[in-house]
Amino acid sequence: MKKVVYSITVRRQTEYSWGDMKSRSVFYGWWVVAGFSFMTFISTGIRHAVGPFLKPIVADLGLDRASFSLVIAMSLFLYGVFGPLVGLALDRFGARLTASVGTILLVGSLVLTAQVRNFWEFAVVYGVILPLGLAVTGPVMASGVVARWFSARRGTALSLLGSASMTGMSLLVPLVTWLILTSGWRTAYVVIAGLVLVGILPIALWVIRESPESMGLAADGAPLDAKTAGAASRERVSATTAMQTLAFWQLAGSFFTCGFSMSLLSAHGIPMLTDHGYTPMFASWAFGVLGGSAIGCTVMLGTLSDRFGRRPVLAAIYAGRVLIFSGFFLIRDNPVAILIVAVLGGITMAGTGSMTSALTADIWGRFSVSPVLGVIFLVHQTGAAIGSSLAGALFEATGGYGAAFAVACVFLATASVVALRIDTGGRRVWRAAPEPALD
Repeated sequence: MKKVVYSITVRRQTEYSWGDMKSRSVFYGWWVVAGFSFMTFISTGIRHAVGPFLKPIVADLGLDRASFSLVIAMSLFLYGVFGPLVGLALDRFGARLTASVGTILLVGSLVLTAQVRNFWEFAVVYGVILPLGLAVTGPVMASGVVARWFSARRGTALSLLGSASMTGMSLLVPLVTWLILTSGWRTAYVVIAGLVLVGILPIALWVIRESPESMGLAADGAPLDAKTAGAASRERVSATTAMQTLAFWQLAGSFFTCGFSMSLLSAHGIPMLTDHGYTPMFASWAFGVLGGSAIGCTVMLGTLSDRFGRRPVLAAIYAGRVLIFSGFFLIRDNPVAILIVAVLGGITMAGTGSMTSALTADIWGRFSVSPVLGVIFLVHQTGAAIGSSLAGALFEATGGYGAAFAVACVFLATASVVALRIDTGGRRVWRAAPEPALD
C-alpha cells in the first residue's frame, strides 16, 4: 500500500514539474496572442483595403464616388456601434463561439459582396453585414481576451496586437491591389473570403481560450489558487458602471482625438501633400513609410509601458503626434524632411489602441476590457467620422487643410495632458451620496 501511494505521489510531482516546465517555456497566453494577432492582421487589413476597390466597384455598379463614400462611412460608423455588442457577446457566449460565428459571418459577407449588383445590395452587405463580421474579429474582441491572460506583460502583449494591425494595413493593400488587377474585384473578395475561412476559423476553434483560469492558470502563467480565482471572478465591471467614472471619459475623450486625427491623416494626408507640390507616388510612399515605422514602434512602446507605466507613454504619443502633424503640414519642397517626419511619425501613430486597452484592464479589471473598450471604441469611431468629414468641410470653406490640422493639433495637445492625468481612482463612481435624514 505504501508503495502504491509513493508511486502515485511521484507521478503527480513529475506531472506538475513537466507542466510547470512547459508553462515556463511557452506560456499558453502567447499562443493566444499569436492567434489573435493573425486574426486582427487579416481583419484590419480588410477594413483598410477599401481604396483599391473604389474605381472598379464604381465603374461596375454604375455609382458615383459620393454614393460609394456614403456606404463606406456607414460601414465605419457601424463598425464602432457593433463594438459594445461584441463585448456583450464575449461575456455571454465565450470567446471561441463568438469568434467562430463572427468568422463565418465575415466569410459570408465577403462572398455576398462579390455578388452585389446595385447600390442597395452593396449598402446592405458592405455597409451593414460586413462591419459586424469585422467587429467580431477585430481589436475589441482580441484586446478583451488577451488582456485576461496577462498582467505584468500586458502592455507588451496588447502592443503585439497593435503591431499586427499595422502590418495588415501595410501588407494587405498591395496584395488586394494585385488580386484586383489580375482577377477582378469580385474574385478578389472571394479569395479574401477563402483566406479568412482557412486562416481564421481554425484559430477561433482550436487556439483561442477564454482565460488562463480555464486552463488552471492565473495571469502571466502563475499557478491558480482559490484566492486568485476568487479575485478574477470579482473583477468584472459593466460598461454602464465604467461610464459613471472620470477615468472612462478621460480614456474615451483622448481616444476620440486619436480617431479624429488618424482619419484626418488617412483620408486627407495624401491630397494635402499633393496640394503642396509633392507627387502622388511620393505622397503614397511617405505614408507607407509612416505605417511601416509604426509596426516596430508599437511593440517598443508596449515594453516601455510595462516598465514606466501606461499614462506617460500614452501622453507622449499624443504630444509627439502634434509635432508630426505640424511637420506634415508645414514642410514644403523638402522630400527628405517629409520622409524623416514619416519615420519618426511611426512612434506616434502606434500604441494608442494598445495603451487604451491596457489602461482599461488596469483600471476596471482584465475581465472588463471587452464591454468597456467596446464603448470607448465607439467614441473613437465617432471621432474618426467627424475628423474626416470636418476636414472636407473646412477645406471647401478655406481652400486648404490648415484649419483642420490646427484643430487636430489642439485636440492632440489636450489629449496629451488628459492622458497623463487619467484618474487613478477609476473605479470611483460619479454618484452623489444620499442626504442624511432630517429629524
